[in-house]
Amino acid sequence: MKKTKPPILIIDDNEVDRYILKRLIKEANLELTVFEKNDGQEALEFLENYEANRQEYPGDFPPILIFLDINMPRVNGMQFLEEFAELRKIIEISSCVVMMFSSSERKEEKEIIMAYDFVKGYLVKGDFQAKDLKEKVQAVIGKYLI
Repeated sequence: MKKTKPPILIIDDNEVDRYILKRLIKEANLELTVFEKNDGQEALEFLENYEANRQEYPGDFPPILIFLDINMPRVNGMQFLEEFAELRKIIEISSCVVMMFSSSERKEEKEIIMAYDFVKGYLVKGDFQAKDLKEKVQAVIGKYLI
């Protein structure tokens, strides 16, 4: 029986940034099922409806890792974190963790974000290579990787 590739979710309104992150994931030889959403609102709806729409999504469980941008329309990264914290109490996504993936290096934003216990890292766009990404992802979700 073939093991399912662990699902992850990339939330970023910039298609080029999503492409670059997916390319780095591939370059790092990380076997993952990648879902993509354009903003926090789409992502919250996806997570809220995951169980109901499970047959549409490959995998045995909802995403275990979310790469989250901060600056997005509708629901930005900061707002997503607030709503996600509440959502974790309602539906079974407590094993899901967040890794920020942003161009923002503002210290005050980073302090607020890293205060959430489910946020496990902060990657600055353009500041890391595939091997760095692989190390961070393995440190956070290594037990799920094939």
